[in-house]
Amino acid sequence: MFFINTLLSEVLKISLYSGYAYLGSCCFAFLYQRKLQYFPDRSEYRIADGSCGYIHFVTEAEDGVELKGIYIVPNPEKQFSTLTLLHLHGNAGNIYHRLSWANLVHKQFGCGIVLLDYRGFGGSSGQISETGLILDANAGVDWIVKVSVSSCIIALHLESIGSAVALNISANVCKRPEVQGIVVEGGLCSCMELAQELIPILPVRYILKDKWTGVREAASEISRSSYFMSLHGAIDEIVPLSHGRGLFESVASGNKILRCFPRGGHNDLIGHPGYFGSLNSFYSKLL
Repeated sequence: MFFINTLLSEVLKISLYSGYAYLGSCCFAFLYQRKLQYFPDRSEYRIADGSCGYIHFVTEAEDGVELKGIYIVPNPEKQFSTLTLLHLHGNAGNIYHRLSWANLVHKQFGCGIVLLDYRGFGGSSGQISETGLILDANAGVDWIVKVSVSSCIIALHLESIGSAVALNISANVCKRPEVQGIVVEGGLCSCMELAQELIPILPVRYILKDKWTGVREAASEISRSSYFMSLHGAIDEIVPLSHGRGLFESVASGNKILRCFPRGGHNDLIGHPGYFGSLNSFYSKLL
């Protein structure tokens, strides 16, 4: 009898400690969730204006938050000089980590490229939040419209969580008449779904503030005449291909294409065969 009582006491202690540990994990995830969800680099590097066609600019979101970006001016001698891309990056780093991508794309196509840092990233002010990032995406389109000539064609290049920022039911960025085409690279359907797969033991639905769950609904409302292309790596270690397929299947556009790179990961698609060919084919449809 003594042995049974001792065993029950130990089981109860273990259960209590496990419960405390689980509760502590939930509290930690809730309190520090944005530090676990976003990894901004607040460093701000300076490139001389006019150097290689770079122009630094500052604009404001609707709520007054100051946003910083870089504009790479189009090359008038190239075929796609009337096209301007708004690049919305992922949840880590800042626009300076995307300069290599921008330089390669600009060299290949000669289009204008706008790299915009969300609030809380790079030199932009403000605090990161789902509602804030949506305002930032709209501010990026507003800036291009303001500085561009009337013949300018705008396309979005959405990297990872950038797809959730622009393809969000409360954003309407992709439904703006100025936007003619959308390219998603390593896109996702929902941060909540992704988090539930990564940490199924935690009640993510109730903990997560920035769920980014309006993506599928927004994708289903994209005009059928719009042009949409999804680029995804088959061995993407951060956003599995299934999420990219889910997003693609939700898109209502009749002019959509999914390009899967068999050996592609999350951040290396530009180095795989067919990347520039896919962009060239897509951009040609917009002219």
